[in-house]
Amino acid sequence: MARLVPKIYPLDVDENNPIGISFPLTIASQPRQNFLTSQQVHDNLKNLILTMKGERIMQPDFGSDLYLLLFEASIDPVLLQAAKDAIEDAVELWMPAVNIGDVEIETDKDKYTLLIRVDYSVAGWPAENVINLKVKV
Repeated sequence: MARLVPKIYPLDVDENNPIGISFPLTIASQPRQNFLTSQQVHDNLKNLILTMKGERIMQPDFGSDLYLLLFEASIDPVLLQAAKDAIEDAVELWMPAVNIGDVEIETDKDKYTLLIRVDYSVAGWPAENVINLKVKV
């Protein structure tokens, strides 16, 4: 289970101290790194939403059910609500310090994609953040 993010971020003070790796992973001599806690939370949230349950070894419950819903025959309001619920449930379980403000999902049937916008904030942080995801159906 995830730990609550502390309100003091001493690692953010040192610009030469990476906190974690950046997503998506790239093929390079060295992976890109995040140097701010806010960047790492953003990448961790994106990784959580886009990971299918059962995809991660030794943690079969990590991730969301978003991809399971994408292969339904038709995209209707019930399916879109189920996608929102899948995202909110995963965040509640794995990143409890992150508060989901709003999840907006739009469909682009011509390109077979879902456009997902997640507004979120972190407990103890003054700003609200946004993740924009494009998922192929």
